[in-house]
Amino acid sequence: MSDLQIGLAILGAFVIAGVALFNWWQERKFRRSAQQDFPRPQHDVLLGTGAADTGRSHDTEARIEPQLDPLSAVGASGPAPSPPPRPLAPAAQPDAAIDHVAELHADQPISAAEISLFAAALSQALGRPILAGYNPHAKTWEPFAGVERGFASLRAGLQLADRNGPATREQLRAFHALVRQHAERMAADVQVPDVEEGMRRAQELHRFFEEVDVVVGINIIAHSGQVFHGTQVRALAEAQGMRLQPGGAFASYGENEAPLFTLENQEPRPFKPEDIRHITTSAVTFLLDVPRTRDGLKVFDRMVVLSRQFAESLDGLLADDNRQLLNESGLDKIRARLRTIYAAMEARGIPAGSASAMRLFA
Repeated sequence: MSDLQIGLAILGAFVIAGVALFNWWQERKFRRSAQQDFPRPQHDVLLGTGAADTGRSHDTEARIEPQLDPLSAVGASGPAPSPPPRPLAPAAQPDAAIDHVAELHADQPISAAEISLFAAALSQALGRPILAGYNPHAKTWEPFAGVERGFASLRAGLQLADRNGPATREQLRAFHALVRQHAERMAADVQVPDVEEGMRRAQELHRFFEEVDVVVGINIIAHSGQVFHGTQVRALAEAQGMRLQPGGAFASYGENEAPLFTLENQEPRPFKPEDIRHITTSAVTFLLDVPRTRDGLKVFDRMVVLSRQFAESLDGLLADDNRQLLNESGLDKIRARLRTIYAAMEARGIPAGSASAMRLFA
């Protein structure tokens, strides 16, 4: 091999190495840019892995999608941050079905000011206080919510589970400590369940929670190449008495303003009132929050009727999230699953749509 050929070979090797180095540098630069623009989530939703549990860390809504194949509820997608719990309604009071309940009994009525201090301590340490006082004249327990009179007997409750997960041993111990501390201040005898018993019930209630915390969805999809206009969706929804919420979903209500189901944009952009005139979408979804809905089978049938009316008016198709067409057989499978869920809730003493269910599944 001549000196010229050797020189050309060496030069070629340097060129190839330079190209490889340049490509590596470009790829590294691209990855850095991608990581800045699209930060990696803390856990992989599909793999179901997540950060370590820190007390109540579970936040999930199982969703029954209308399917043509056998029906099954989608399980939890792993721990995720959850919004702060909604405040309790004034009528909320301890319920043995979902709460760890302590009772306090004094010889004389405990003043409203002292009870308010107790409620504030519970609220600061554990979130929402759940207190009730016994009315000896009416022979009933009454929620303590700004009541100005005192009570000789009190019930205090710590909710054992919610959409963040089961109560922890630390929370139960803190509850016990606060109850005993304030019982001493109020010169009251106290009866409070064992911490370990509370832990057992919390875990059991959480397992039940996961079994029945289901959302049913029915999708209306546009034909290929077509879209639905936000103004069309709004006109149809309002004609059926649905009201557009600030968050961008239409809501249907029953008697006494009880929530029934919602209608939402399946695409990421919600139907915000100020944007809806400019929104187009390829699909909308009716959603039924099963455990929070009283007479759920009737409400589901109403939702099916409305879904078909929307599909006809929008020239769309009823389908599941896999774009599989929905038929009566698939709807019957959902009805069967709903019957099972509602029967389980009744047997547990937490009927769907009841005050306890609304608090448990808040």
